[in-house]
Order: sequence, then C-alpha cells, then structure tokens
Amino acid sequence: MVASLTAHKWKQSLEDNLILALASTSVLLLDPHKYSNEIKPFFGQDDWWAINDYIQQVFNIKRLPLPLTTTTNFLSVIEQLLNNDIDRDTSEIQLKTMPLQAKEKRMAKALANLVSKLPFVALDEDINETELCSRFVEPFLAGLFDDPAKGIYLRWTNERTLEAKANESSQSRPDLCITKCCGVNWTTSLAYGEAKPAVHSYDNYLVCKDLIRVAVFCKEALDKQLFEGILGIQIIGRMVVFYLLTLPSQGLYTLIPLANIKIPDSIQNLPALVTEAPAILKVLDVFDRLCVRAACPNVISDRYAPTLPIDSIQQLFSESKSRKRQCVLQHRHN
Repeated sequence: MVASLTAHKWKQSLEDNLILALASTSVLLLDPHKYSNEIKPFFGQDDWWAINDYIQQVFNIKRLPLPLTTTTNFLSVIEQLLNNDIDRDTSEIQLKTMPLQAKEKRMAKALANLVSKLPFVALDEDINETELCSRFVEPFLAGLFDDPAKGIYLRWTNERTLEAKANESSQSRPDLCITKCCGVNWTTSLAYGEAKPAVHSYDNYLVCKDLIRVAVFCKEALDKQLFEGILGIQIIGRMVVFYLLTLPSQGLYTLIPLANIKIPDSIQNLPALVTEAPAILKVLDVFDRLCVRAACPNVISDRYAPTLPIDSIQQLFSESKSRKRQCVLQHRHN
C-alpha cells in the first residue's frame, strides 16, 4: 500500500485498487481465482496460488457433499409443490421434519423459509432494499444461522456494532449482524454484513466500499473478541457472497471468499439452490468451527494490527466513479 501511494502522484480509483485499500488496514483479499494487476508486483502467480492453498489447508476450508438421498428428498418435495400435489404449508412441514444431520437440517430450514416467501414465478418488478431483505435474504440467512435455542440471532440492526459502542468516537453501522447472547445481553459478534439492491450491482465504487466496511467490522470484532475468525456477508441483489476473516500471522489478516450463492427469484427456480448445497455446507462448517474464541487467545492478541478507520481508508482514494473500470468484485447479481 505504501509503495503504491508513493508511486502515484494523484489519488487512485477505489474500483481498480480494492486490494490495496484493504491492505491499508492489514487485510489481504485472498481469492485463488482472481490474480489481479494489483497483486502482480508483489506475488508471482504460482506464489499466489500456493498462499491460497496453504490458508485453505490451515483452516480446513472445503466443500462438504450433501448425501444423495437428502438431495433427492429436497428435490422431491419441491417438485411436488411445483406440480400442485402439495401446498406450501405441507412443503414447509416436510422439509423441516426430515431426519437430517445438524447442518443439513439448517439447509432444509432455509429451503422451507423460501417456500413460504418466494413468488411462484419470478416478478418483473424491481425490488427495493427493504423488500429484498424481507422476502429473499432474511428467509435464506435466518434458516442457516438464526438459532435462538443456542442464543444466536440474525439481526437487521443498522446500529453501531458492539465494538463501536465500546468506542464512543465510532459511528459504524452495519446492515446486519449475527450476534450471540448470554442471558439478556448481547455478548459476541459472529458475522457482519452489508446489503444493496440489484440496481447498485454495476456501481463498483459502492460495492467496493461495502466490502471494505464488512472487512473493517469483522476485523474489529476479531481483535476485540480474540476469535479464530469472523464471517463476512456481502449482499447485492439476490447474490450473497460469504467471506471468512482470519489472522493467520503477525499483522496480516486474510479475507477469504467462501461461496457466492444466488437466492432463487421464485419457487420455480428453487431447485437450483439445492445444487449449491456443498458450498452452503462449507459456509456452515466454517461458521461453526472458526467463528469462536481462539483456543490460544494470546496468539491472536500478539498478532494484532491497528485498524485504519473506514473514513480514513476512503480518503486515500478518489471518489470518482466509472462503470468501465475493472473490479475484482464483479458478479452477475440479477
């Protein structure tokens, strides 16, 4: 980051330099499938792949298969609904009462929630952020993560984070968080996320700003709580991108893309989500194993690096926008 700022007289664009922006607060966006121009001066392609492989092995990050019988059962229920052999209520009950392993049961709950919320066929109308969250994103994420019996809640708060409340000078407000409670008080943050409707999907500047916010929220939570990792969630339209933020070495945080999941726009397209089960189960496995207090908290505290405030990061880069600029976060969101 320092080398880049020294080499350029004028402020650089955020879209072209997202990796450098994250590096300014000690976060490395580690995507094995994207070897951008920002990385080339510092890592050869073989080294980049080797780093990615090493981190994946250290944290045992891998896709988990969904048993064939479970896949068949999920698809069978949805097919019966599509054929009007059963109604939505019956479909929900069948999905939620299947005898499944814990992670598979959460997948079934997410499917059941979507059965109750999705239109039968896709709507032509654009949707705003509130409707996007309530009809598509909330049912999906709540099915996967919301578990009041364990004190874990998916919350659409738009309020200051637990870490920000401990620092009165900070006004950080994420769109969503996954928080654990003890008794009647919120105690730890397990995940943070930002959401935007699909109309912003080609605004690469705004998309990059949101990911920076997610990374900073996650970093502050990891530092304060001394966790192994924190889950990051970026939502643009119906595309949900999951990240894991970790601290594997001194002063170096890694932001690892876990999965890109597109929430179906209708019951007719719900079977497509079943095919994403291995990626969804990977996210759940990482969440359960790594979004916990570190076994050796002193190691995490010793590796700590200061967080550059979000406003300070943005001041390093130009506020100009252009859809023609390349961006490592470009996805199809509709």
